[in-house]
Amino acid sequence: MGAVKLGIVLATRVDLPHAVALALAARRARHEVAVFAMDLGAHALAETPAAASELLDADCELTVCSNSAVGLALVDGITRGSQDDHAAVVGTSHRLVAFT
Repeated sequence: MGAVKLGIVLATRVDLPHAVALALAARRARHEVAVFAMDLGAHALAETPAAASELLDADCELTVCSNSAVGLALVDGITRGSQDDHAAVVGTSHRLVAFT
């Protein structure tokens, strides 16, 4: 199988390291990666800007639910999106991993 698009939905704080490791491994294998963070996942990215920057530097698509991100300072390059963006990640990914 050639390159695939991996979608990662992150809604927990504790799974951020696992999501980052999975995303970076997929990028090293030259797969596309789209991450959608919501709820505590959005907070985890705000609290760990180095992880967010690492994902962006690896050319991962990174979107955070704007409702979950109210009042959060996010790294430049993160898109504030909606559940439409969540649906787009889910609908366009060949494989999906949800940390919920």
